[in-house]
Amino acid sequence: MRFLQGALAGRYEMREETRLIIETTNRILSDLCTPGVVDATESGQFATQLWQTLDENGLILAGLPEHLGGAGGEMGDSLTVIRCAAQFAAPIPIAETFIAASLANFVGATSFSGGVVTVANGEFELSENNTLTGKANAVAFARWAERIYIPAKQQGASVLCVVDRDAVELTEQVSIAGEPRDTIEVNLVIGAADIYQAPSGLQDYARRLGAMTRSVMMSGALESALELVVDYSLTRQQFGRSISKFQAIQHQLATMAGEVAASIRAADSLVQLQQPVELEVAFAKSRVGQACGPCAEVAHQVMGAIGYTLEHHLNHRTRRLWCWREEYGNERQWQELIGHEMCRTGADELWPRVACL
Repeated sequence: MRFLQGALAGRYEMREETRLIIETTNRILSDLCTPGVVDATESGQFATQLWQTLDENGLILAGLPEHLGGAGGEMGDSLTVIRCAAQFAAPIPIAETFIAASLANFVGATSFSGGVVTVANGEFELSENNTLTGKANAVAFARWAERIYIPAKQQGASVLCVVDRDAVELTEQVSIAGEPRDTIEVNLVIGAADIYQAPSGLQDYARRLGAMTRSVMMSGALESALELVVDYSLTRQQFGRSISKFQAIQHQLATMAGEVAASIRAADSLVQLQQPVELEVAFAKSRVGQACGPCAEVAHQVMGAIGYTLEHHLNHRTRRLWCWREEYGNERQWQELIGHEMCRTGADELWPRVACL
């Protein structure tokens, strides 16, 4: 973004493959993820053409191994696609599919079901006779999923269970962004082929993956919102000149730009990871989440009444920011984790850890 060129000077060196992924993803999104498509989600229409086109171009699973149906890229490739999708407020479970496929890879699965899938994080227990019971709230896009990946416990050990969406009791609900966030209840016997013994910490691993996706999604939405607001300030005339000429507006935009630049850098740190390192995820999720409040406030203040209308697509970004900020742990929860970790490692390690951020 031209407005952030100075603030983002010195970003990580981007691979040529990453540039191609961004160009291809943005081209598809520009054509197929219009504001009308996003609005249609709130009326119950799944963006089938958008999903199929991204899938046909190998972008849904760009960073997953080939044996799981992915393109064999790096984890950062998938996060890059997810961030691009968030810039356009794409109403599809691309992040959930990445999490599900990453969990399948984590447990050593030799294949991945593919298609439209989601992940249910809740209290689930698998009995000795493989009866899965439990409930999860706010399951993203569950009503449109073909299969649901569920981290569960069996006699204290971690297992990953895969169930058909038609086999669960589903109550349709929506988030503040108007996207499906359904409640599911499960009480059924699972076939052995759909149960994977997992290393300990499966639920924590799923939470870190989720926080990674929400961090890059928020950074993408913040960047897009800033661009909308800057363009509006340059074209909106008041007292014979654009409102971008007024010092008060310039101050607000500078404040928002600083927050967005910090968020992008935090998300960049995740794109470069090969695994969801807990402390890195905690720093990123807390920093990007912290930016959502002031950025949404400035965006709507600068745009005035028009920015609050459903007809203007600023709300596609800000409503999602408010939703994603709370998912997979808000900034306070991740900051508490950071604080506990800093106390655990002692005073001598505090400055080296802060300096390397």
